[in-house]
Amino acid sequence: MPRKILLKDEQVIYNSMQAIRGIPQSKIEFILKKIGGPFSGTFRLSGPWGERYYYLKVVPKLNPTVLDLVIHQIKTTPAPADSTPLLISHYISPRLAAKLKQAGIEYADGAGNLYLNRMPLYIEIGGQKHTPKAPGADKLFRTAGLKLVYLFLRNRQAVNATYRALADDAGIALGAIGSLFGELETRANLQISEGRRELTAVEELLQRWQLGYLETLRPKLFLQRCKAAPTATLEQLPERLKQLGNGKQLLIGGELGASLLSAKFTPESAVLYVRPEQQLKLMLQLNLQPDPDGNITLLQPFGRQCSWTGWQPEGLTLADPLLTFAELSGTSTDQVADKLYRQYLIPRFGHER
Repeated sequence: MPRKILLKDEQVIYNSMQAIRGIPQSKIEFILKKIGGPFSGTFRLSGPWGERYYYLKVVPKLNPTVLDLVIHQIKTTPAPADSTPLLISHYISPRLAAKLKQAGIEYADGAGNLYLNRMPLYIEIGGQKHTPKAPGADKLFRTAGLKLVYLFLRNRQAVNATYRALADDAGIALGAIGSLFGELETRANLQISEGRRELTAVEELLQRWQLGYLETLRPKLFLQRCKAAPTATLEQLPERLKQLGNGKQLLIGGELGASLLSAKFTPESAVLYVRPEQQLKLMLQLNLQPDPDGNITLLQPFGRQCSWTGWQPEGLTLADPLLTFAELSGTSTDQVADKLYRQYLIPRFGHER
């Protein structure tokens, strides 16, 4: 009887193993379960040449939008001793494969492309064509699920809130909550004991949420990219917002938000979270001009929990550090993102990398 595939992630893993199964006299032993870390499971590959252990990094749809973040996650997240991360995806294009090889990252995909480059295995299979249909994302990493997971990463105790409160805070339909909880439990990101829920494998969930935020949720929130007047600088923007009395009507995030939170550096871009009905007024007040290459991005907030409840600069409201962290990760500001992680997110998660 064929193995029952419960999640799209497992389907991607199953399909991506075809090329590895083709290695002569090889044997694969799977352990597809969470271990509390950032990876989705492990397997042992053995043969006459010896054996190797791999931990699976699953990215169902690898594309240029998330590639840098994926590489950063793999490079900065320690794997268990004597094991190697293996990136698994539905399809890895030749262009993306070249960047992964340059970064020293091993991979396999559902089309049959394979790159293993550590003793005693040196195998490369390339040029396999894209299989016709990629599996859709699991519900947990579609728009509604990403909004709910955000609440749990923002506050781990939120998993014990009522369905009604979660739906209102996330800005999603009440009927979606039950199935999303079920998927969290199936993925081993949720444990239930004596009627209490507990979020588990938080680091893995955070990394998947980051990818989903950039690829799926953020485009849904996008309103406009702009540039400021030639005489204005980003560092002057907070003071201008105070003077206009707009500090409480929008949230400041991105590099500008990070510079205000804790990191002392000169920001080169900003994210402003503003309600769509306030967008035009804000652009006129700040003399912002639409520009696809502008360094000010306008996004709309979602639900009720996008603002930071901690210290705020007088007259301003910052976006939650989790949103700011997601905006920075995988960019040239990786050190700033890491500082935000350690200062604001580790206390929420109760562990360190």
